[in-house]
Amino acid sequence: MEEPKLILTVKNNKNNKCIIEILNRLFLKDINSRAEEVVKNVILVYTSLSPIIAYGLIISAPPSCVSKIYPIDFSVNTINEQDIITYFVKYIKEKNGTFKTFYVDCYDRGVKVNCREIEIGIGIGLKDLAKVNFEKPDKVIVVNVVKDSAYLSIINKGQEKVSVNSLR
Repeated sequence: MEEPKLILTVKNNKNNKCIIEILNRLFLKDINSRAEEVVKNVILVYTSLSPIIAYGLIISAPPSCVSKIYPIDFSVNTINEQDIITYFVKYIKEKNGTFKTFYVDCYDRGVKVNCREIEIGIGIGLKDLAKVNFEKPDKVIVVNVVKDSAYLSIINKGQEKVSVNSLR
């Protein structure tokens, strides 16, 4: 249970209440789950559940304090832009090469990295696999760089957003 399975962004000043609400959802399936705020308004969730199961538990009854939820597909313990590009392109080509169109979003959370370089680098690295499409992508590749690690999420467009529409 060392690797985090979800990254959640929360609304301002709601972190303590939010951690309790998140854990209440996860404890239904994994009593040993834990969540911690690693930088302001960013919570990492650790659980023995798969990322998609943990995501499903939270999105099915989302706490009002949660803004976005990213299931983590892969992570690396580096914030070097070139290393992130290399590891993530290799992982995507090996594991998730089933989409035809995509785009890349990168967020630096609590650390300064060149997100534009990461977005372009991953896009170029996957040019033989799929085409970039910002309008209607099959998948969105999200890179969250938090403190000393980078986390990869491969999601549908808008899947990370939490709203009342999540319940429909």
